[in-house]
Amino acid sequence: MKRMLGSQFGWLLIIVLALGASFAAGANPLDFLKKISLLGKSFDPEKFKNEFHKNFYETGKLPDQLKVNAENYRILYSIKPELEESIAQIIKKYRPDFTSVVVIDNNNGNVLAAIDIARGDDRPHRLSTFSPTHPAASVFKIITAADLLENTHVGNETQFQFAGKSTTLYKHQLKQDGGRWSRKTDFEHAFARSNNVIFGKAALDNLSPTGLKRMAEKFGFNKEVLPFAQAKSSVFPLAIDQYNLAELASGLNVSTMISPIHGAMIASVIANGGVMRKPSLVKRIEDKEGNVIWEPSPEQELVIATETAADLRKMMMATVDDGTARRAFRRLPASLRELEIAGKTGSITGGEPFGKRDWFVSYSRDPKNAQDRGVSLCVMIVNKKKWYVKSTQIAREIYELIWGTSRQSSYLRRKIWNNRT
Repeated sequence: MKRMLGSQFGWLLIIVLALGASFAAGANPLDFLKKISLLGKSFDPEKFKNEFHKNFYETGKLPDQLKVNAENYRILYSIKPELEESIAQIIKKYRPDFTSVVVIDNNNGNVLAAIDIARGDDRPHRLSTFSPTHPAASVFKIITAADLLENTHVGNETQFQFAGKSTTLYKHQLKQDGGRWSRKTDFEHAFARSNNVIFGKAALDNLSPTGLKRMAEKFGFNKEVLPFAQAKSSVFPLAIDQYNLAELASGLNVSTMISPIHGAMIASVIANGGVMRKPSLVKRIEDKEGNVIWEPSPEQELVIATETAADLRKMMMATVDDGTARRAFRRLPASLRELEIAGKTGSITGGEPFGKRDWFVSYSRDPKNAQDRGVSLCVMIVNKKKWYVKSTQIAREIYELIWGTSRQSSYLRRKIWNNRT
């Protein structure tokens, strides 16, 4: 009893002293008391997350309000509805079977857009955008390249030989080291042209299953990267043999699973010089009186060295300038020519919804503004029988929307960057 009374007296003394300090500093003591009163409220993040999941995955919509433990909460998001509506119009113009798009502000990790649209459905949804049910394909080459650049002697200009098609990965290709029909290319061009053989050989010669898995987890695989909305983590397994290591390193497998939100986050790491700013969808949670109960803490960590990120930037820029994304980014309008646009493509059949996936994860920024890290973008298109549009074309049009000089673009920029922090 004495111990309990002593503890209560201690808390009372702290409050009285703090209240006196607020008087002395000229602050409004009522504001301080209001904050103290919030300490007594029991906000349970785990129960809130469970209720959020139940509501979100039953309706496919982000809830504006939730009732948890008899308390009503209001949820505010970083989403920019005007941007999402404009992106939806671009997608509806081409009507692919299924499309998912995510836009992230690289400066703070805020999710500005996160939608998916099925052909014939005019209403955008979000479920697949946050679900890791999609094979990552060659997007995973970003992680393999990071491991090779960071932890081995391999650099952008390191020369490799390969034979046969660069899009296949046969065991005999991994063993060939020269010969009449072999060709030579450097690592940067192997990345830009998404050469499976070179990535498989480079992994077998320089990487280990545990090391590659460790790098994948630094990039957010097998972890929760998005508070509340994420139901499951992106998946990267441990290689079971040498050939499987080559498959995983090149992305030619359906075991490495990822979500579009995670794809945009990976591009954001490169744009931020190797720093991961965890994406934030929920801006804040308020109680019925408008008091802020929860806000995301600005989490960031150095995933790869700045020098490694700089080398990866060059490789991703080469993908846009002279690689697998070059066709969509030819003859750019003046508003985009001055931008630094970098990315990685990927394609594979599988996942849910089932079909052939066409990925483009990328970022764009104005190199003249060193303080602004720009935006990262993930476009994933799934087609069943017929191709309607490439992910790179959708990405280009979204970048024109964000960075262009039209009246609509100027309006969107004001909406996107307003109250940025």
